[in-house]
Amino acid sequence: MGKFLKNPGRIYLIPFASVFILDISTKYIAEAFLKDKSVEVLPFLELVLIYNKGIAFGLLADLPESFRIPFLIGSALLGMLITLLYANSVRDKFVKALMGTIGGGAVGNLYDRILFGEVRDFIYLHYGPYYWPAFNIADASITTSICLFLVYSLVKGRSR
Repeated sequence: MGKFLKNPGRIYLIPFASVFILDISTKYIAEAFLKDKSVEVLPFLELVLIYNKGIAFGLLADLPESFRIPFLIGSALLGMLITLLYANSVRDKFVKALMGTIGGGAVGNLYDRILFGEVRDFIYLHYGPYYWPAFNIADASITTSICLFLVYSLVKGRSR
C-alpha cells in the first residue's frame, strides 16, 4: 500500500486537521451553550442543537442501528480514504487542499458517529417558512469543497 499512500504533505493535512479541529470544537461549544435553546444570529440564521442519526436531511435515520451505524462509519472511512488517495494522485495544490477539507469533514462526522452514534448539527438556515436542515462545520466543509471542486474542474477543463 506504500505505493498508493505517498506523503500527502501539508497541502492536504493542514486543511484536513483545521476542518476536523474546528468542527469538533464548535460541536462541543454548541452542546455547552445550546442545550434546550436556540439563538437567532441573523433573521435567516439560528444556532440550535440537533442530533442527527441519519445523513443529510435525516435520511437513513430510521434504519436499524445495527445496519445504519456500520454503514455510515464505513462510508465516512471510504470518503476519507478516497480523498487521501486522490490528493496523492494529483499535483494541483488547490485540489489537494479541497480533498483535505472533505477528508477533515468526513472524519469530524465520523468522530461523532463512533462516540455518540449520531452527529451533532447546530447551524440552521431559513427564509420565512422555508427551512434548510440543520448542519455543522463538517457538512458545510464537505459540501462547499465538493462544489468548488466541481466548478474548478469544469473551468479548468474548458481552459485546456
